[in-house]
Parts: sequence; structure tokens; C-alpha cells
Amino acid sequence: MKTLKQLYPPYLLAIIIYVQVVLLYVNFNLFNPRELLIYLSWLPLMMLPYFFTKKKVFYIIVISLFFLEGFINLCHILVIKSPLNASSLFVLMNTNINEAKEFINLKFHFDWLLVIPYIFIYYLALKHPPTIVKQKGSIYIVSAVLLFSVIFISENLINNRLIRKGIPQTAKAIISFNNQMRTYKALKLREVNNIEVKLKTSDQYPHVFVLIIGESCNRNHMSLYNYHRKTTPHLDNRRDIIVYTDVVSPYSNTIGALLTALTESNIDNKKDYDKSISLIDIFHSLGYKTFWLSNQAPIGVWDNAIYNLAKTSDICAFVNNSANTSFESTYLLSYDEKLFQPFRHSLSDTAKNKFIVIHLMGSHSKYAKRYPPNFNKFNFANNNKEKTINEYDNSIFYNDFVVDSLLNILNEYCNNNTIAAAIYFSDHGENVYDENDNVGHDYADFLPNANVEIPFIVWCSPQYQSLYPDKYKIILSNKEKPFVTDDLFHTVIDINDIDFNGFESDRSIFNEKYNTNRKRILEDNKDYDSKTK
Repeated sequence: MKTLKQLYPPYLLAIIIYVQVVLLYVNFNLFNPRELLIYLSWLPLMMLPYFFTKKKVFYIIVISLFFLEGFINLCHILVIKSPLNASSLFVLMNTNINEAKEFINLKFHFDWLLVIPYIFIYYLALKHPPTIVKQKGSIYIVSAVLLFSVIFISENLINNRLIRKGIPQTAKAIISFNNQMRTYKALKLREVNNIEVKLKTSDQYPHVFVLIIGESCNRNHMSLYNYHRKTTPHLDNRRDIIVYTDVVSPYSNTIGALLTALTESNIDNKKDYDKSISLIDIFHSLGYKTFWLSNQAPIGVWDNAIYNLAKTSDICAFVNNSANTSFESTYLLSYDEKLFQPFRHSLSDTAKNKFIVIHLMGSHSKYAKRYPPNFNKFNFANNNKEKTINEYDNSIFYNDFVVDSLLNILNEYCNNNTIAAAIYFSDHGENVYDENDNVGHDYADFLPNANVEIPFIVWCSPQYQSLYPDKYKIILSNKEKPFVTDDLFHTVIDINDIDFNGFESDRSIFNEKYNTNRKRILEDNKDYDSKTK
């Protein structure tokens, strides 16, 4: 017992457990017992120098590191009601002193006093370091504890999930933030590339391709995909769309999902985004005029690296300019219908061929801010859980109107000579009490299906169907085949009949050579098909 106390000092354990107890109190749904297992694995390894040398300085270093890590996490839990994450670090980076003061005044609560006992426990830990007394048989106890630690850490390392599941939350947030900043800085320097590419068919007719990117849309909340509520009445009634039934996103976050969808990088090749050819490069090199129309904020938590890719377009229009960051924008009103007019302007541009990306706010939390009052269709609730589901379903109801309207605008634009096609898909899904009694697209242990199961809809003009009858037939026949949107790059090249050296036909779901046997290994090594079986 004394040996265990030396490897797991009681006051140090109290520091660790205290933060988790506060999280349980503040937000029970976000408590993850695995976090305690992670600490129990790392703590004895960090205590070894003190155990063998008996020098107090090593103990002070270890306990101060754990205190500082826990203090940062505790403050975040008390203010934001959740453990520290990379998004919070992005927000902090984009916040000035006055904004911070206003935020603190807004968020102040007497729960903040819970910091005081935490500091007192640290004081006691400093005053009472464990006495190192090596007893008979202690080497066996130490060996057993260290073996447990090594097995736990090695298992996560071998399965490529050490950062995701094998280190404390604060360290995970800092590493994730650092990785995303590297991507952001690399893409910031990126310019549009000219590559060898051409249309296979005659360029006699005007070509238009529209990519509509949704946000946080779980297809299982769409009546189009047999949801019990009538949330997509407009799309349900359309007879000119092809609904793909088995499409998933590779990531449950916007940056990973979209940078793999819009470039040749995918979850298999893991090619650096800044060194990957993008769809904007492809269409620019074809002589298309490229447009990026977005209702997401251009800077901040989720859209920073995406913005750097978007700005390589000929025309960038961001209609959501009321917020300082993309995090702040989620708490303000900016309805997606604001994109209708910029879309009309883009279609009426004098350029012969056009590639238009439309990035919606979709169903991004906060859900109640995503739709106008007249779309508040589902409003009866007995509790907060039902209220949240209602708000999410209302955002899907409004998104149905938006996507339907965009397709109608495109259809109205098309004349007898215009070859037009469009794809609508969501960056990732959203868990709205569908699994693990959780809300959002974050997750603690296993990636929920709700986070990645997304809609995927194809629209082709009559002129397109006439020019590419064989291709359209394949598009129709493949609608039930499994697909991951990190291969959207090849799929878009295929639907536009583009000749490009880097095109891989087996990765395009619109191709007769499409590989339906590709293992869908997603973020965090989730084997999607094995899981669903």
C-alpha cells in the first residue's frame, strides 16, 4: 500500500479527481471516465524519477505540471461548461482584452469559487510529499503498475490514437491546436495552381458546376432519409434529384472533412493539404471562373484553413460579417437565404464556364439561430432535451427550403445550351441525442455514426443528361453504393468529364470502375462498416 501511495501520491490524486468531480457537477454529459484512466497511466511514469532519487525537486515539478494542467482545464470547465479544446484556444487567440473582460462579466458565476479548494489541495500536496521507503516486494508492485502504464500507452500508440485517447485533455487540446495552426499557416501561403487538365468533351456549350456544402447535417433527421418527422418536404417532392443513401464523412470536424473533400488528400494517403491539388486548381486550370460564396465567418475556429483555400477562388463572397470569429457567429443570426442573391449574381456572370461553391451555415449549433421564426415548425417540448431536438429539426426544415431554392435558382438559369450539375452534401453529421445521450459532433470515446452519416444529393440539368447519357446512367445506378466524401475530389472531376492525370476512377462513385470494397476507415481508425454491422 505504501508503495502505491508513492507512485500515486494521495494529494496529487486529489488534484486530478477534483477537476473531474467538478466536471461531473457542471456538465455530467461531458464527463469521460477514460480521462481518469489516462491520468492513472501517466502518473507513475512521471513519479519514477522521484521514486528512485528521493529528490523533492522532481516531485515539485510533477505536481506543479499536473496542477497547472488541471487549473487550466478547471477554469475552462467553470466558464465554458466543458473541458478545454482546440476550438477554445482559437477563440482565445482571436480575443482582445476588452472582449475578454466583457466575456468574464457575462459568464461570472459563484461556481468560480470552486477554484479555491483546488488551490488549497495543491498547497497541501506541496507541504506533504510522499516519503519514499522501499519495502520488501515493492519492486513487484512497481513493475506491475509500470506494466499497466506501458500496455495502456502502447496500445493507443500502435492503434494511432495516442493523442486522441491516450493523453490528458489539456495536452490533447494544445497538440490539436498546434497541428491545425500548422495547416492554417501552410494554406495561408497557398496560391491557385495551374495544372495540365482539359475537358474530354467539346467545350462548345457553357458548363456550370455547383457544389453546395451543408453544415452539421445528420441525414437521419431528414424525412428524405425516412426520418419520422416531415423535415424535408421540398426535397421529398423533387423528382429531379438523385439521393445517395450510404455516404459518410471521414471526419467529424469541418476542417478535416472539407480539406479532404476539396483536395486530392484523403484519409488513406494523408497528403499535406497545402501540397495537394484542389478542385479550385482543377477548374481554374480549365478556364472556369471560380466562386466561393459562404455564410460562414471567414476567420476563427472552424473556417480558418477553409478560408485560406477559398481565397484561391476568383471571387470570394462572405455574407456573414456580423461576428469577429466563426465561434461568435454561431450565436448570431445570419440565415442561409442571404446566399440566394450572390448565387444569382454568380450565375449571371459573363464567364462562359463557372465553378461555384456555396458554403452554408446549415445546422451549426446554436440550432435555434439557424432558422427564421416562420420555420419554427416543431415547438412542443416537455424538457430541454426535446427542445434541443426540436430546434435541430427546425434547422433541417429550413435547410430543406434553402437547398431546394438553390436548385430552383440553378434550374431557372439553365437554358437549352447550358450543361449544369450540382452536388449537395454536408461536411459532417451531428449527434442530437441519437447516440450516447450527447449533443454536437464532439465525442469522448468512440466516434458515433451520427457524427458522420450525411446527406449526398445529385442534380443534373436535362442538357447534362442529354450530353452525358452513359455517365448519368451510372450516377443513377450507384446511388446505394457505400462512399466516403474524402473521395469527392475524384467524383467531381468525373461528373464534369475532366481529363486529369491524377484522377483515380476507382475512387469516383460516378464511375463504372468504382471500388465498392474500399474499407471505410474513418477518423480515429473507426471501421464504419464493421461498426454498423
